[in-house]
Amino acid sequence: MGKLENYTHVLLKPEMARMRALSKAIGYDDEDIHRPRIGIQNTWSETAAGHVHLKQLTEQVRAGILQAGGVPIEFGGYGGCPISLGENGHRYDTPSRDIMAMDVETCAQLHTFDGLVLLSSCDKNVPAHLLAAARIDLPTIIVVGGPMQSGRFQCRKVDMSDLDPFSWRCETNPENVDFENVQEMTECLCPGPGSCALLGTANTMQSITEALGMALPGNATTCAGTSQLLRLAKRAGRRIVELVDQDVRARQIMTPEAMENAIHILHAIGGGTNAIVHVLALAKELDMLDRINLPLIEKLGMDTPCITPIKPSGPFHLEDLGEAGGIQAVMKRLGDRIHRDCMTVNGKTVGENVDEAQIVLPEIIRPLDRPVFSEGLYVLHGNLADSAIVRPTVVSKRMFDVTGPARVFEGMEECLDALREHKINAGDMIVLRYEGPKGGPGLPDVFKVMGYLVALNLHEQCAVITDGKVSGFAKGPFVCQVTPEAAVGGNIALVEEGDQIHLDLNNRKLELLVSDEELEARRKVWKPRSCRAKSGMLTLYAKLALPATQGAGISLRIDE
Repeated sequence: MGKLENYTHVLLKPEMARMRALSKAIGYDDEDIHRPRIGIQNTWSETAAGHVHLKQLTEQVRAGILQAGGVPIEFGGYGGCPISLGENGHRYDTPSRDIMAMDVETCAQLHTFDGLVLLSSCDKNVPAHLLAAARIDLPTIIVVGGPMQSGRFQCRKVDMSDLDPFSWRCETNPENVDFENVQEMTECLCPGPGSCALLGTANTMQSITEALGMALPGNATTCAGTSQLLRLAKRAGRRIVELVDQDVRARQIMTPEAMENAIHILHAIGGGTNAIVHVLALAKELDMLDRINLPLIEKLGMDTPCITPIKPSGPFHLEDLGEAGGIQAVMKRLGDRIHRDCMTVNGKTVGENVDEAQIVLPEIIRPLDRPVFSEGLYVLHGNLADSAIVRPTVVSKRMFDVTGPARVFEGMEECLDALREHKINAGDMIVLRYEGPKGGPGLPDVFKVMGYLVALNLHEQCAVITDGKVSGFAKGPFVCQVTPEAAVGGNIALVEEGDQIHLDLNNRKLELLVSDEELEARRKVWKPRSCRAKSGMLTLYAKLALPATQGAGISLRIDE
């Protein structure tokens, strides 16, 4: 890009007079037109608590850009936290990530920005912004909206997960629900904006973004609505102009080594399983799947203990992790597992940032020899799945090695009906299929099934095995992202009611106790199911979606 005083842009070409005239109609003058154009995607929206405060943050970003000599050009987006949990609309959840990324890509290309600041909070917006940054490869900073502060209920700290069991009982056994108590909890669980206060997918992805070096240090654990976050947003605005001047682009930050750092953090904080899909999607976008892939995630998980007891893996919240030192302190605790030479958007290396971090509360950022759990996320294998994902920190030890009869359901709604009607028994192995990237279509989140099991007190007696995904809020023995999925003829499609299934987390095995000969006989008569989606955007996923092991999106390369 060169120095700012030598700034050039297509808008300054003589033949672009008509576009300069249109810029002046917006209010930009000749001096503005001679400054770097910084696109800001402000995903402020009244659709999500995680995004409702982003107007304020955007104003601070704008101020920082102006102070540094750039011109802020704001464009919109929406918050992707769906309220359609357990409904058909939730099948749009994962695809919305790709739509949001395309939205940024399209606007950036149409309007020839020199750099980008992308503001987001919720669990599809953040990975969408990472995908967009990788695809466009402009100088880019992501400003994440930060976690919600925990609420207070009857003199104790609470969050959304404290309400969930009561919510699900309203469906499964309403006679045991104190509805006045539920109403009282809704008044205080969410005291303000931000992504929900525990380590669900949103806060996992915010943490990964900081670990990658794409957000300023401290961003992921600085609570929404605080002056600290406002000041951080202003620094991001100033810094993006410097990145444009230095021509430091997103792919120079998101190197294979930086991706490995992010995966180490995913395991060390005990992050949600959905993050694996997003990391793999990003690796594919960056042309790194030959190195950054599920086998690597599995390998690093075996080497990286979970050292932060953040809900649902422990009693603490994201605000507590921030007070304890934040993501930089977790990286410091990981020592030589972290690549220190990676560059970050603040202009310093990972090592320089980590050296400045302090571990303030060792009971929250634990020593490696006193972990919450000895390893990170699990990848299972067996004749029922080439791969499947488990979050061991939320599974009771009694469910680490179990065998039981399959209860087979051809979709989320059918399974929820069975749970409402109390047709699931202790010891059952729930097989919930045709909810993968093609089968859903869209890899929907079947978290509500886990919620119903908690409400029925079966979450330590029944396992769920699904080709869908499961929210970072969930507790219990869920095995998700089973690949190959049922829709493409994976062995999960061949399971029959009553088949015995052996789940062995200690050895990372998932086995259908049926002979190879019987499975082959079943395969000969198996036929693909018709797609649930008959029109609209989801039909693209039914036809074109990649497997979860490649990020569960749609390939956007002409040669694939």
